[in-house]
Amino acid sequence: MVKNIALHIVFLLLSVQLFGQNEFVELDINPKDVEIGQSVTITIKTNVDGDLDMSLPDEFIQSGAMQTGMSSSIEYVNGRQKAIRYNYRTFTGYFEDVGTYLMGPVKVITRTKEYLSEEYKVRVTNRQNMMSDDPSKNLNKMVFGIIQKSKKEIYEGEPLVVEGKVYSQVEILQVEDYSSFTFDGPAETKSLVASNQVSSAYEVINGKNLQTFKIGKTLIFPERIGDYSIKPFQTIIVYNDRRRIFPERLKVVSNQANVVVKPLPAGTPKHFIDAVGEFNVSANIANRYIDQGKVIELKLKISGSGNLHNIEQPTIQLPRGLSFYGDPEVVDSIRFSSQGAEGSKSYTYFIQVNRSGEVQLNPIKIAYFNPKTEEYVTVQSRLKTIHVKSTGLEEPEELEEEKKEVRDPVMQPYITEYLPGGSAPIDLFTGWGGAFLLCSPIMFGLVLGLLVRVKNNSAENTLAKQQRIQHKTDALYELSLLSDDQNNETRIDQLSQIMVRFLAKQFKVSNGEITRMFLKTKTPRELSEETYASIIAIFDEIDATKYGGQIENSDVNHLVREAEQIINSFE
Repeated sequence: MVKNIALHIVFLLLSVQLFGQNEFVELDINPKDVEIGQSVTITIKTNVDGDLDMSLPDEFIQSGAMQTGMSSSIEYVNGRQKAIRYNYRTFTGYFEDVGTYLMGPVKVITRTKEYLSEEYKVRVTNRQNMMSDDPSKNLNKMVFGIIQKSKKEIYEGEPLVVEGKVYSQVEILQVEDYSSFTFDGPAETKSLVASNQVSSAYEVINGKNLQTFKIGKTLIFPERIGDYSIKPFQTIIVYNDRRRIFPERLKVVSNQANVVVKPLPAGTPKHFIDAVGEFNVSANIANRYIDQGKVIELKLKISGSGNLHNIEQPTIQLPRGLSFYGDPEVVDSIRFSSQGAEGSKSYTYFIQVNRSGEVQLNPIKIAYFNPKTEEYVTVQSRLKTIHVKSTGLEEPEELEEEKKEVRDPVMQPYITEYLPGGSAPIDLFTGWGGAFLLCSPIMFGLVLGLLVRVKNNSAENTLAKQQRIQHKTDALYELSLLSDDQNNETRIDQLSQIMVRFLAKQFKVSNGEITRMFLKTKTPRELSEETYASIIAIFDEIDATKYGGQIENSDVNHLVREAEQIINSFE
């Protein structure tokens, strides 16, 4: 719901003043991030002669008097000064409900044309609880000031909100010459409101009705741990004294406040980026289907509130065959509010892919400290697989020269063929000669040797089968010993070693010979294409997990289940 505030202001501009100027309508809103009841100033500037109209949300309550007038500014056009004259109108108000509200556009309507300004969004949040000294202890003073702060104790990196508040038992007409409080230590400060903006209200304290206003709301990021003081603010007020004809002036100096900055708890996670607040991470790859040797863009976005402007760049571990191509591009989209630095930081990494096939990048992980729960939190964003088309530029892995297989001589049967029209072949096993040969000691020895060899081959095959079964049993048993209570980095190393040992025993080679290229040579005669792909995939996942930062239990358990399936697939 919106309400139309038809100001219907007819700006009477002299033609001589508008001559040579481009028509414009501007809307300025300050601030755009406010709390319920906080004053918002709206300023309209235009040099167009016409009827002005503006729509405002129902939740916006206009307060205070409007100011109108004429002003000018100097602009430089082609190196020459040019005076821009315009009319302005300024008024203030506040919002009484939480939400995000659209302000504008401002319309100036003439007989021939309609001019529009930009429109803006104003975000309204609940009032932040502020701590201060008890104002009832100062009722012996006609006017007094108190420093309010969001917390008495904060963690290193946590933002602190500080604001001045003035209590008066007389009617305040005007506020002048405000001098802000100061933090007694190294700190970064951000003003949340203009020093000339105040929000006035009335409060009943110990039965007395006091006029109050807040001033100088500031965001402070202390840079060191320790106990610090916040030096007083001061201002001059003009108030109405019923005993005098003319208003009186009075200098107001506030109290002094104190705050403790605590160090972060021990046990900083591996992926901690010096972030204090509440954050999230998202990441994606622009193009996942590329040619080998090309460069991909990895876009990473960290969003949230806290000390977002001071966080460190996340560390990204790339798998084998990938390398960074130049420095990342960083884009900040940050605003400051009572929640701290809010918004996002975006990083664009350029990564050259020098290997082909299916490439799985490591999950992107960051860790931050949440001062509300007083705990470290790790969040992550998983990336989809990159499909890389080979260009034949891979450097082959060095393999030991395969030993030539030495085969024992085997009896080969004689091949005979009857040739028509020719003499029949000599049959050694016919007639008296054949009988003599079959009964000779030589033939007896050959037959006996053949029977022994067949028996030995059968025993060897049985033994080999038993050994393969034992290898599977041993490997599965070793996998079962990978307990969740162990360090995950140790578990992932042991998992990799179990797989290498198992494959080495299956193919009767040393552990060092188990490489991707060696396994490829075993397909499809000794290793199916499906099993080969599963083995390569699990080794890629192991590499991604090992070098991707903090290793979670769920990551290792998933890999153990995949390893069990691969081992069971061997006969």
